[in-house]
Amino acid sequence: MPTLVLVRHAQAAYNYPDRARPLTDAGRDQAARLGATLAREVGAFDVAVSSDAQRARETFAAILARAGADKSWHDRSIYDGGEEEIIELACTFTGEAGLIVGHEPVISYAGYILAHQEDRGVADRGVPTATALVLSFEGAWEDLAPGTCAMRVFYTPPTR
Repeated sequence: MPTLVLVRHAQAAYNYPDRARPLTDAGRDQAARLGATLAREVGAFDVAVSSDAQRARETFAAILARAGADKSWHDRSIYDGGEEEIIELACTFTGEAGLIVGHEPVISYAGYILAHQEDRGVADRGVPTATALVLSFEGAWEDLAPGTCAMRVFYTPPTR
């Protein structure tokens, strides 16, 4: 059963141009903890893709440092695109587990669209930073479609 993990980047600083915003200290901690959770719950990823924005790249690196990936890259379309592009990208994945690290509101909306009706509630108003929507479905990646996924959510609150 394939698993798609959609992650909103961890907490980022605000006093930078948008694409260049780095993670805060709390965000780096969030990303590391989320990576440990995903390594434990999902394992290694066959395919992993991140937005090219700095905050997403840093979150991505922290997750992969713990979970690992066979194939990984950064893709500008995750920053610039919408939920349709996220779903189209996921449909090209291979293997059992795929990861996409991106931004709101696209991450939660893609999860909302893909989830079974009864699983959609958690994503209907957006998700906080360092949240992973873990979507599993039956069939092949190219069969990924609206309403076909069961969804679990892992949220990593910021450190205080």
